[in-house]
Amino acid sequence: SGTTVYHLLVFCTGTMGRRLRRLGLITLGSLTGGSAWYYWRFCTASSNTDDSISHYEQNVYRALPLRFFSRVVGQAAQVRIPSVVREPLYGSFCKATGCKLEEAEKAANEYRNFSEFFCRRLKEGVRPISHAGVLVSPCDGQIVSCGRVAVAGRIEQVKGRSFGIREFLHAEDDEPIAIGPVNVGTSAKGEVQASKSSLYYVNIYLEHGAYHCFHSPVDWQLRKRRHVSGNLLSLLPNVLRRVPDVVNENERVVLMGKWNHGLFAMVPVGATGVGSIELKFDDELETNRFYSSKGDVKLLRYASKDRNFIDLTRGEFMGRFKLGSSIVLIFEAPSDLNLGIAAGDKLLQGQPIGS
Repeated sequence: SGTTVYHLLVFCTGTMGRRLRRLGLITLGSLTGGSAWYYWRFCTASSNTDDSISHYEQNVYRALPLRFFSRVVGQAAQVRIPSVVREPLYGSFCKATGCKLEEAEKAANEYRNFSEFFCRRLKEGVRPISHAGVLVSPCDGQIVSCGRVAVAGRIEQVKGRSFGIREFLHAEDDEPIAIGPVNVGTSAKGEVQASKSSLYYVNIYLEHGAYHCFHSPVDWQLRKRRHVSGNLLSLLPNVLRRVPDVVNENERVVLMGKWNHGLFAMVPVGATGVGSIELKFDDELETNRFYSSKGDVKLLRYASKDRNFIDLTRGEFMGRFKLGSSIVLIFEAPSDLNLGIAAGDKLLQGQPIGS
């Protein structure tokens, strides 16, 4: 009868629906687990592992849903934590990562979620700003690479790997970016004068336990910002060593301006798990958006009152990461500058760089 057929259809549909949902959950769980396992295996490979890996392995790593994962991490980090477990939870994180809970501006139980704790400001005076160096470190972190930009216009990613400076800054064709020694002009007789300045770079990696706010390294005039949408590959040394051009692939915020010696650029770079990069003076900036495509570029020219730039002072708070990442500085300076740092050195925000 019609009633019997109806009940049979309901039974089959309900049974089939449950099976499909179960199959979907199993498939999603398998893909998530497999991706997490491959990511962990790739990023934690022994330093003795052969650095040269196949294009296939690189492509598999790049194909992992790291942007989606980073958004999920960002949302999870904003879930409210019961006040009773905040102090032991944050304390355990500090023990595991080496960060100092006593340096935080507020008591542990005042941070409502992990995101607030991770982006915590520090007590006044904990990071004194040195006046000894040519510039100061913009953040807590480890030096990945540093030096003078080669004439070829490439910056060392790690030893044996490099990336192009114009691509990294996403410079326009007519935008002057001096490579190598900076020509200061010609003499009255038409002879090229000796170069007095060069282009330098400092690449700093922020570890998970580091202070994740960043500050101005010098007194400078910030003129424009380019937000370059991209991937969110890990910036761990193991990955930088094994995968070429990671830094150029990743989402980043290129801040460009001038200081006493010429060009000054500061570039916060996103990485796996970084849900957001925030700037205190830029409410329009939205990073790691669902609707952005890799390679999209948004340009904003800054203006302050009747000027076409923003004045930033040495040590001034600029913004924050919502998980670990890197900051790359690119700047003109006198050719006799001695950076006084090397790959592997650890710095605290405000400590001097260069003499």
